[in-house]
Amino acid sequence: MAQLKKWFRFFSACFFLITGGVILIFNRKNYKPIYRGFRYFMEHESYQITLRRLREDPDTRALVESRYRQGLPVDWGKLRTLPENTLGFQFARFMNHPEVTPLDRLPEARTEISPEIDYLRQRIRLIHDIHHVVCGFPADELGEMGISAFYVAQINSPLNSMLLAFGLIKCTIKMPARLPELMQEIVKGWSMGLRAKNLFGIKWEELWEMPVEDIRKLVGVEVS
Repeated sequence: MAQLKKWFRFFSACFFLITGGVILIFNRKNYKPIYRGFRYFMEHESYQITLRRLREDPDTRALVESRYRQGLPVDWGKLRTLPENTLGFQFARFMNHPEVTPLDRLPEARTEISPEIDYLRQRIRLIHDIHHVVCGFPADELGEMGISAFYVAQINSPLNSMLLAFGLIKCTIKMPARLPELMQEIVKGWSMGLRAKNLFGIKWEELWEMPVEDIRKLVGVEVS
């Protein structure tokens, strides 16, 4: 029975991941099948490696244990009053981009798996867009590929490695002339992720008033 359940989860994961990948080729905003498939994939070794990488970082482990800012809303009004060069202002402006999904509409805002993993997934999805700002990756398809490569370098993220694979397929089919640009973003994100400090255990909400350039120096991110 246990083996049968394991195979069921594996084939369910493959079905939703492949279906989600095909959907992403034509509609890049629809990530729901990918996330649904990934729920079945969480017992796989690749995901366990990512969890170990996150837990091995003392700062990330401290955030998880304290459930730092779990469920607390972002004060967008306050962020928009900060100086333009600060992290808070830049984050608020980034989230206003039409290509960015509002935080309350993300699958992570509703999916329940386990207390620790739920917190990690919700926390990572919140700070994902902060990482975009700090690392200088725009809210477009190339920017998503760059930040995905960054995550693979930092935490061995299987979800992002699969997004890179689907992104390469989509670019080959729909935008073949842009493949060199895509590869440059992937290399840039990978190299940046290897050099930078682990960005997952940082209390970003305490840095809203700090200039983005100062934060980049603090965490070892070089934006060319």
